[in-house]
Amino acid sequence: MNWQTHVPIPQYPFSLSRSDRIFTMGSCFAKHMADRLLHYKFSCASNCYGTLFHPIPLLLNLTDALKQADTDEALFVERDEIAFHYSCHSSVFAESKNDLKKKLQDIQSSVAKELKKSKLLILTFGSAFLYQLLSKKPVANCHKQPKDTFNKELSSPEKIQNVFSSFYTELKKLNPKIQILLTVSPVRHIRDGVHENNLSKSTLLLACDTILNTFEDLHYFPAYEIVIDELRDYRFYEKDRVHPNDEALAYVWDKFAEAILTKDSLSLNRDLDKLFLSINHKAFIETSSAHKHFLQKTMASALALNEKVDLKEEIKELKKRLQ
Repeated sequence: MNWQTHVPIPQYPFSLSRSDRIFTMGSCFAKHMADRLLHYKFSCASNCYGTLFHPIPLLLNLTDALKQADTDEALFVERDEIAFHYSCHSSVFAESKNDLKKKLQDIQSSVAKELKKSKLLILTFGSAFLYQLLSKKPVANCHKQPKDTFNKELSSPEKIQNVFSSFYTELKKLNPKIQILLTVSPVRHIRDGVHENNLSKSTLLLACDTILNTFEDLHYFPAYEIVIDELRDYRFYEKDRVHPNDEALAYVWDKFAEAILTKDSLSLNRDLDKLFLSINHKAFIETSSAHKHFLQKTMASALALNEKVDLKEEIKELKKRLQ
């Protein structure tokens, strides 16, 4: 008997190996996937502007980076003697406006370099509810400013597509071969309301579909559908019943890896899993000869795998334990 609705994963016309660079941007789900890639020693950059939920501020940031545009002076805001910028998450800050401006310029340069050499860009959209200043400028984060500072609206799929179009044009000038993978975050934004969250996610799904049918080198990974349909149970969520838990994230990662990574990469992942399991093993008696022998075997495995991936930190830790 089948107890699940299985979400079909598309066959992608590309695959990833450790020689490829990946860039992820968007909601916290984008960071979760980047963390998995980094864990398995892939070259990956993620969320340089911090966590961004709405596609429009996200895409505007990327477009500005590609154009190396001047920082929008109207979007600086100060709170508790700290400078923030409405285009970024609150994790991007400085002690003064000038320091933050320099930091944002450095981020722009870094993002442009990453986009130029990346094989895959993963964009994860989290919410279709857009906050705008009264001047109509969209913001990525409200930075705890008063509610009457902003207007809130549900962006249409067409509006998201229009902003994407400008970004896509600039991106393809810089890196014509880059592939783009769209995902919708399975994290539920129920602070707006359950019905409102469903409207938001539906809008994002329609936006992705509109974009996919308009541009080339665009693909979709059904992270949202996997969590909502295949893992249709609250045991796959954290206590807040909003964020997918580690088990759910691992499940989605496995689906992603099987669909997109090369066979050699998957095989190496399994070898790394065994190595990391050994490194994380807690000995009953750390000074015993049996544990020392175990560490020596683990070191031998690490040195062998170090020929394929960078395991300097892990080898350093093992040497420390063997002293």
